[in-house]
Amino acid sequence: MIEASTEMDFKQNVRSWFPHTQTGHIYLNHAAISPISVRVKDAIDSFILERQSGPIDNLEKCMKISEETRKLAADYLNADSPSAITFTGNTSDGISAVAEGLQLEAGDEILLNSMEFPTNVQPYRALASRGVKTRVLDTPQNEITASMIEKRINPKTKVVSISAVQFLSGYHADLEAIGKLCEERGVWFVVDAIQCLGAFPIDVQACRISALASGSHKWLMSPMGTGILYTAPSLAEKLQPSKTGWLSVEEPWDLFQYEQDWLPYSQHLETGTPNMIGLAGLGASLKMFKEIGYERISRNVLTLSGYLTRRLEGLSGVKVISPADDAHRAGIVSFTIDRIENVQALTDELKKKKITISSREGVLRIAPHFYNTTAELDACLESLPL
Repeated sequence: MIEASTEMDFKQNVRSWFPHTQTGHIYLNHAAISPISVRVKDAIDSFILERQSGPIDNLEKCMKISEETRKLAADYLNADSPSAITFTGNTSDGISAVAEGLQLEAGDEILLNSMEFPTNVQPYRALASRGVKTRVLDTPQNEITASMIEKRINPKTKVVSISAVQFLSGYHADLEAIGKLCEERGVWFVVDAIQCLGAFPIDVQACRISALASGSHKWLMSPMGTGILYTAPSLAEKLQPSKTGWLSVEEPWDLFQYEQDWLPYSQHLETGTPNMIGLAGLGASLKMFKEIGYERISRNVLTLSGYLTRRLEGLSGVKVISPADDAHRAGIVSFTIDRIENVQALTDELKKKKITISSREGVLRIAPHFYNTTAELDACLESLPL
């Protein structure tokens, strides 16, 4: 873990890993895509150099990178074992694999909520042709709790699927309470974790999560096209192969032995040559998080989002949508400004000043990561028409 005499020393140290901070660029859009650190770039460059002018056929190194990254991901999630981790292309790949692999039948129901990003909706909608019904729980207060879910679960409910942190409101769900409820009711609990992981670790065992899917280009600060799928042993035993390839079987190099058993858990989804550049970057980012300290990162993110929320609250014409309390606030702070009609035009203007935030559904969204500073938040707010 990185030690520093003061938090200021720590910030100065880690900020040097993000070159954009040295050019005056205030980047506060980690809920969309994150910058690549020097650590990640170096890992990718090393891999590319081997493919370019080193051994080129570096399969042995590929296997080492893959397994190291799998172990790091398992550690971050407190997974049962590294074999419970499957690498995917993105969050949608993971959610789709679970939706398809469960082989749900006519009359089965899936419970969602009205705040979800489409990634956690469309894979389930596709099951309508089988007679599987998707039910959407209304969330007028921009929150989703175990008690709300309990009221809507019925004997037909087979899956509860939810985002750990909602993309628009930034609401951080109590996964432990929801997971406990699902386990008691015999319902599979699926989590879209892309707006959480990297800012906050998730203990999949403590939260009784059946499956968790996440891309890595947001808070995990890794290349696009690289994702993680965790499946608990109890769920993995039920999953049927929904997508397969030559690496999906127990002995893939036994090339003419076609009738083989599938790999355990969900690893049959790793069908062929993986995105090694992405895995090299993801592994380097996970190492960085572990070195800094998972709790330290979460504490910094909460401190920054709390500071921003307090500054916005009470301002005339400003409505903060995100939760104020630490228990349900994450790294996303979303708000509206009455006098602003075109939020996209506003974010475009801010980019010209080298300040990057985002707008979604007519709402402004600021998403600082652990290396950002309150001075950057102040500069951003001073550039808004408040």
